[in-house]
Amino acid sequence: MSYSRPRRRLLRGAALTAALALSVGALAACAPGGSAPVSTAGASSGPVTLTWWDYYADGSASSEQLQALLKQYEEENPDVTINREFIAYADLKQSLLQSAGAGSLPDLVVINSPDHQQFAELGLAAKLDDKIAEWGQLDKYPEGVIASATYQDSIYGLPASANCLALFYNKAMFDAAGLKPPTTWAEMEKDAAALTTPEHYGLAYSAINNQQAVFQYLPALWQSGSDLDDLTSDAAVSSLDYWAGMMDKGSVSREALNWDQAAVATEFAQGRAAMMINGPWQLPFLAKEAPSLEYGVALLPSGKEDASVTGGENYMVMASPNEDAAWKVLQFLQQPENVTLMNVAGGSLPTRSDIDPFPDNEVIGVFTDQLQVARPRAYGANYAEIADKLVVALQSRMTGAATSKDALKTASDAIAPLLP
Repeated sequence: MSYSRPRRRLLRGAALTAALALSVGALAACAPGGSAPVSTAGASSGPVTLTWWDYYADGSASSEQLQALLKQYEEENPDVTINREFIAYADLKQSLLQSAGAGSLPDLVVINSPDHQQFAELGLAAKLDDKIAEWGQLDKYPEGVIASATYQDSIYGLPASANCLALFYNKAMFDAAGLKPPTTWAEMEKDAAALTTPEHYGLAYSAINNQQAVFQYLPALWQSGSDLDDLTSDAAVSSLDYWAGMMDKGSVSREALNWDQAAVATEFAQGRAAMMINGPWQLPFLAKEAPSLEYGVALLPSGKEDASVTGGENYMVMASPNEDAAWKVLQFLQQPENVTLMNVAGGSLPTRSDIDPFPDNEVIGVFTDQLQVARPRAYGANYAEIADKLVVALQSRMTGAATSKDALKTASDAIAPLLP
């Protein structure tokens, strides 16, 4: 499976161009924490201090496990000091751009996977192709997970965590209706209608007026055989007709226009939906809020293709004189036993194919299978703006303001100049 798309060689947007000019100029003059010119030849042989940024909340399992691993690395490598700093998620991208302008970039960053390509395009993330080739373990990672850290066929990081969407279903409701989990679009439409009663809807998903709706819709677009560079195709139109059509027919509540993914999980937990589309991060919620609920998880129904969407974070090595030292830390974190520890702490799906963080867990096993056909939101530096344009299209179709064809045509015109 390939995720390559047509690429435009010029950067788009005045803000992006300005950020690139500022960042590259600053990096040419200043290295992180000093004034030495940037070099990718590697760190000096003496002691090195690395700056690490992440947004893991203090006291969280992910934060504590990461801190323990970094401390272990320092103990095993006494010439390396790692200064870890918390940067709020909402501030991370802007902080990186500002630090580039000030010549004070960190050396390693945990970044939301859709944001990774922006910093590769700006030249701020380190290209790791040679290091990864020498390392020789790339085949241990699902393609969709690695793709989010890939830009123009080069790799700029490795996964820290991974998740994807799959189909949750209420076993009692399915048994009462004599149904099995749907495997195709046609079965999904039929089953969602059959499972809709005065007490509950057949399906719940998020169609809220923000990027969560895009995250939920993209698998249907890809399952149709289309993509964001082909929104005017019959396949793309069929995907939105399928997605919104279940709401049109009453199988999905119109309240889904106000539901984020947490609200969707609440509807399912309280028995007001027979199925929901959601991710493994809802498993602890269901265990706590609906401990007696008997449910299963199945792969998303197929259209022309099988597809889901990846979420999670990546480790990003920044372009700096400390690249080699930072890469060695990343290699340490990617050892199977350390990946397992971080995956368990963060409730992540296995980010390597040769580990099993949750043995004998059938639900996680289904999500892991789904992850093998999941795709990243790898649309370059402008993904946030692209997603906002698509939100407008989804809202216009699902509120009845436009047909699928017209809504996607408008989105296509707005998105086309933003695609890589």
